[in-house]
Amino acid sequence: MHRTADDADARAEFAREIQEVMSKAARSGRSKPTLQKIAKASQGLERPALTTSSISAWRKGERLPSSPAALEAFLTALERAASLPRGQLDRHRLKSLYGRARSTRAVALDSRVAVFPVRDADPLELKVHRARTLDDGNAVPAYIPRDVDTGVREALTRLGTDGGVVLLVGASTAGKTRCAYEAMTSALPDHLLVVPPHITDLPAAVTECVRAGRSGSPSVLWLNDLEQYLGPHGLTLNDIRALRRARTVVLATMRTRIRADLPSHELVRLAEEFEVKRLWSASEIERAREHLRARPDKRLRLALEQAEDFGVAEALATGPQLWRELRSASVVDGNPRGAALVWAAIDLALAGLAEPQSVELLQTLHERYLPGRNKQLIAPESFESALSWATSPRDAVTRLLIPEGEGLRPFDYLLDAHLRDREPSPDLIPDEIWEIALGRGLEKHQRFSIALAAHANDRMDIGLRALQPLADAGDVDTFRTLGLMYERSDQAAAIHWLQRAIDAEDTLSLRLMGNLHFRAQDVETAHEWYAQAAEAGDEVSQSYYTYPDVDARRIPDELAPPADPRPSLDEEGWEEKEEEADWGPSARTLRLLEDTLSMLADLAYDVIEEIGDHVVDLGDNYTSLFSRLPVATWRQNAQWRRQMARCFDDLAMDIKAGRWPRPTCTGEEMALHIAIDYASSTLVEEPDLVTELVEGVPPHHADWDWHLCIDVLFEDTDVLFLYEPWAQGIEDSEHHINQRMGLANLEAEDWFKPFYEDAARPQDRGFRR
Repeated sequence: MHRTADDADARAEFAREIQEVMSKAARSGRSKPTLQKIAKASQGLERPALTTSSISAWRKGERLPSSPAALEAFLTALERAASLPRGQLDRHRLKSLYGRARSTRAVALDSRVAVFPVRDADPLELKVHRARTLDDGNAVPAYIPRDVDTGVREALTRLGTDGGVVLLVGASTAGKTRCAYEAMTSALPDHLLVVPPHITDLPAAVTECVRAGRSGSPSVLWLNDLEQYLGPHGLTLNDIRALRRARTVVLATMRTRIRADLPSHELVRLAEEFEVKRLWSASEIERAREHLRARPDKRLRLALEQAEDFGVAEALATGPQLWRELRSASVVDGNPRGAALVWAAIDLALAGLAEPQSVELLQTLHERYLPGRNKQLIAPESFESALSWATSPRDAVTRLLIPEGEGLRPFDYLLDAHLRDREPSPDLIPDEIWEIALGRGLEKHQRFSIALAAHANDRMDIGLRALQPLADAGDVDTFRTLGLMYERSDQAAAIHWLQRAIDAEDTLSLRLMGNLHFRAQDVETAHEWYAQAAEAGDEVSQSYYTYPDVDARRIPDELAPPADPRPSLDEEGWEEKEEEADWGPSARTLRLLEDTLSMLADLAYDVIEEIGDHVVDLGDNYTSLFSRLPVATWRQNAQWRRQMARCFDDLAMDIKAGRWPRPTCTGEEMALHIAIDYASSTLVEEPDLVTELVEGVPPHHADWDWHLCIDVLFEDTDVLFLYEPWAQGIEDSEHHINQRMGLANLEAEDWFKPFYEDAARPQDRGFRR
């Protein structure tokens, strides 16, 4: 079990080969294989589906694939994501390296006891609670640092040499196990991890720890829910002494209420104890919000919305437990009446009644949710027992129906779980529930909530009934909302309602009318509406007209490129031309691009000195350059803008060094698009300046072929979607178009993240100004 330098080298070499294979696929393929694309391509294969976090961990050397099948799934998915032929990537070398790296894992004497390096630990295997699984298979949200982390990690680091006990105590689903896992993998990645699956396996686990200690390999004994390993057949005093002699770190968790009953146990007495609080502190919540702004995650967003009432980890993890309990309750000797109360509350909430509902209403409705025609055959419990079951907290934490004010509301997770099982449809919610919603939801916000719920379930008859009173009163928001809701099912109705909003001078509806025609492939009419919206002051439509593009005006005669000396080519000839080494931007084109990029960098730094963190736009806050970026960037701060300025410099330095200016991040893609726009206009408007600039550089038939530059320098032009009015919001990873197209790094916060780690620019390169 002893890990040698050769072992570490094998793992590092495997990680480097993963990086090389991904880089080769990116160079050779027709499309950019992002982590999201690879994970998505792995779904549906007759092999394990992959997640972005797993692939990233392999690439960084933090973890190994769980099996050869997982490695093969990765290679096949990578070829798909890069649009490469099957079998294009070399499998033999990677599988050989994987075998060597995999052989470094320790083998336990007892096959039931898991023994492997800490760095290979899987959080789900260690019983970290599952959160709602995303489309890419990710069931473990990114970790948000807890206030207790520093103390726990310092203790593990200190005990890593001599051994000891660390105990994390907290309420159920407070985040104890995840905190322990993150601290362990951070502080003790090279230790061996010993995990007994059951109390009966504890003697074998202790033996493994002692064996590891004698061979010079430090170990961690993982005891999640420590109470399961105490008492009869549990850890004895002799076991504890043996573990201390072996310098084993015992890392354990325990629930608060159980810890109170075990104050005198030897292992507990020896432990350095840390409390993981159920309700998050203000600083923890702020860290979560910062993470959410940088990396949207609907699970974390939902948990933060409930942070005043529930712990964030609790909201992330307890839902599955409650859902399973609800699904299994409608049986004889179960809690069928209690489940019926919960189902009634779920349907009311899904119908748009988001407020807590009275017990009397749930009592009136719940009978229809009892299974079977003869409701008494299932022998439902009394109403009092049912209400107690539904509203009682599990482990003193959360409950199926949550008392709020004078009513009850279902735990939000149950709604999402129900929709995952059934999906929205016209038949999802009974007509009786819709009628109750319409009769009770009389406030404007309630009518909108009901209408949106109806729209989600393809019940626009209900949606129109909910909003008709507001439309009759001339409410502009209602006109616009109905226009949006009818777009999917009735274009004529959508146009009618948007026109009513436009007649009421609603600027946004001008753009929405353009979007409606664009999606109907009537591009000319769409542009007419966008022009009206821009003239009326709609920022998004105004930005559409700052889209960086090639100046199509005629090139001045004195700068016109010479004719191509080669004969015209057929399709096969063009394919051969594409393989020629000199096929690409000409020297004079690159000289003009270099000068333009440097000029734009200077301009950017000058503007930053003037505006700092101030918001820009196309009106009173107009600035050169930064107002030409997409609307999604207009509110970025000075530090973000300095990074954007550096993108122009980095590309200019590439040309100066004799390299093509190939963007390495989204910010550089945008910088190059803008530079091509400026350079192509400079060529037409200032021919004398360009003539002087390229003096001494031989003319070439490919001079000023800006479209050629776009073809060979960019992997794709996805960033330009940010200018399109119809694509607003596409930068969000949860946007349906973003997910369908596998877009990445379009959020402004992600613009400067390198596409590929092996192509990243030096972190310490600094700024020119």
